[in-house]
Amino acid sequence: MMFFLFGFGTQQKNLFSQQGICKHCGHMCRFEIFMTYQYFSLFFITLFKWGKQYYAKSSCCGAIYNIPKELGDDALKSQTQHIPEEYMEYISYSSDNNYCGHCGAPRNGNEYCTKCGNKF
Repeated sequence: MMFFLFGFGTQQKNLFSQQGICKHCGHMCRFEIFMTYQYFSLFFITLFKWGKQYYAKSSCCGAIYNIPKELGDDALKSQTQHIPEEYMEYISYSSDNNYCGHCGAPRNGNEYCTKCGNKF
């Protein structure tokens, strides 16, 4: 009798980080540049990857930006360690952090932002 262990899934790979100004909240922040992809594995070894997408996440408010595939592929091959901010397309902000999604101010346990007044 022979057993095969295989699986499918989605994974994230961090590429690098860079400094910049967040278009969403206007604060200076660190962008984490990362790639997501789907994979097929056999005996815990990844055999195929597909569906690569590249993103940047700001450290100030958690805004998520889409990065063009060509620039992401260059970053993956380590041909570049900087993504120009004009190529980052705003998608959304992450509400799982402790910062206001509208202005980037710290939450500090409040229900409303003390800087802009918006509800968290």
